[in-house]
Amino acid sequence: MSQFLLQNTLLILIAVIAGGALAMPYFNRRRYGPMVTPEVAVQLINKQNALVIDVRSDKDFRKVRIARSVNIPANVIQGRLNEIPKERTILLVDNSGSMAAGAAKLLRGVGYPNVYLLQDGLVGWMRDKLPLEY
Repeated sequence: MSQFLLQNTLLILIAVIAGGALAMPYFNRRRYGPMVTPEVAVQLINKQNALVIDVRSDKDFRKVRIARSVNIPANVIQGRLNEIPKERTILLVDNSGSMAAGAAKLLRGVGYPNVYLLQDGLVGWMRDKLPLEY
């Protein structure tokens, strides 16, 4: 058995890394909440009255934003939790989908049960030609 392990160390290592990569979306979903496409986001907004929170800077938010979204930058969201109702579905948005993950982790950690991330962020929303405000 030990000779097999020695001779196939590289293959075993590749299998472990591949398994970890396959499991990563599961762990990220549990940590940050589900990531949804713009199409699903529209359904959350229309059917569940989701609150769209744009976590980009105020300067970026003033340039372009999802219609009827509110701006709570990621770096101040912890101090503004009182503005976010726990009973509402929350959809977090940033430029590309990566910055909102930290805010999602925070919200889920303090008891917000329905937190979603917009896949590809504002870039994906614009790509799908969905409503914007300027």
